[in-house]
Amino acid sequence: MPTRAYYPRKLSIKLVVFGQCHSYMDEAFFNRDDEDRNIYHPTRFARGPWGPKTLHGRVLSGLVAFEVETNWLSDKETDNFQAARITVDLFRPPPMSPLIVTSEIIRSGRRLKVVDVNIASTIEGRGVVDIARGSVVMLKKSESPEGEIWAPPAWDIQAPREDLPPPKAVKKGPDSAAALPIWETVNVQDGTGEPYGESNPQHMRLGIRHAWIRETYNLISGLLPSQLVRVAQVADFANPFTNSGSEGLNYINADITLYLHRIPVGSWIGTETSYHGSDQGVSVGTMSLYDRCGRVGTSTVCGLAQIHP
Repeated sequence: MPTRAYYPRKLSIKLVVFGQCHSYMDEAFFNRDDEDRNIYHPTRFARGPWGPKTLHGRVLSGLVAFEVETNWLSDKETDNFQAARITVDLFRPPPMSPLIVTSEIIRSGRRLKVVDVNIASTIEGRGVVDIARGSVVMLKKSESPEGEIWAPPAWDIQAPREDLPPPKAVKKGPDSAAALPIWETVNVQDGTGEPYGESNPQHMRLGIRHAWIRETYNLISGLLPSQLVRVAQVADFANPFTNSGSEGLNYINADITLYLHRIPVGSWIGTETSYHGSDQGVSVGTMSLYDRCGRVGTSTVCGLAQIHP
């Protein structure tokens, strides 16, 4: 299926052209059901790190953003309202089975709108079970008050080039087909494209971590992800980036809360860890989010201790 751009808000021509040029984004995490548009069928690329039969948390946060943009934000409303908070409560490990996504508007005011999103799936022996719940707060845009307000130091790490070639497809096992990684992360020092992995010291060292992340798959088959969907998916990285240590990642997040004061521009989203705290098997982690123009918001997760299989 040819990929077409899905942009519920006005974007620069440069960004639209970039999205169309990167034809490698032909695969997707979900196929939308032809008869019931509330049902999403996961593909093998949506598989998460906690087991072969569960989905990645980032695709759920992406679905919440997609649901709100598709059903509750017209082009005019997107120009006038900012999705300022997206919270996703993760009730249980999401199965690799069709998801049922529904939503309703809870508050529709002149300056504030709130939409609730429910994600459910059919589990054998239990019927339809709630998997996750999303809440999206949208605030009316206006002029900022005059005067200076405190802000953290500017992030001066160069963003990667928009035309950076895509990563190479790799095989995860002798019997598996080669596939792109489900996201791309590069060396933040110069933006040249060095993988963020075992060969990069940033991956192993303790302390503040930085990364630039770019999507390599569409969320929905045939649709390039919008900027809100992109940053909603990146928000889930707050868990591995803030809660992993010398023994790897041994916390599974129970939620994702994304705060945005503006929508990011460009395909690369920068991350910087800013907080981790844990005690008696409960953790909280926060990372700041950036684009090539500067800071755009934060993502915070809480987590439960869980030894990685």
